[in-house]
Amino acid sequence: MSISDDQYNRARAILIEAGSRTASSSHAKHTQGRGSPVGHGQQLLREARDEFREADRQSGSHSGMTEAHYKAIHRAAQEMGISNW
Repeated sequence: MSISDDQYNRARAILIEAGSRTASSSHAKHTQGRGSPVGHGQQLLREARDEFREADRQSGSHSGMTEAHYKAIHRAAQEMGISNW
C-alpha cells in the first residue's frame, strides 16, 4: 500500500500549520506518481505526535497533547488513510 504525494503533502501541511518543526523539516514528496510507502506517513505522524507531546507536557489533555495538536495529528492521519501509527 502506498500514499500519494498529494496525500502526504497535505498531511504534512496540516502538521506544519499546527506548529510541527519535524514536519517542517521533512521534504515535500514528488515521486512522479509512484507514491510513498505507508511507513513514511506513519513516521511523519509519530515524529509530530512525540514532538507535540513533549511541547504539551504540562497542558496536554488528549493523549498527552492539547486539543489542537490532537486534532491536527488525526486530520493528517485521516488525510493519508492511516489508522495505526
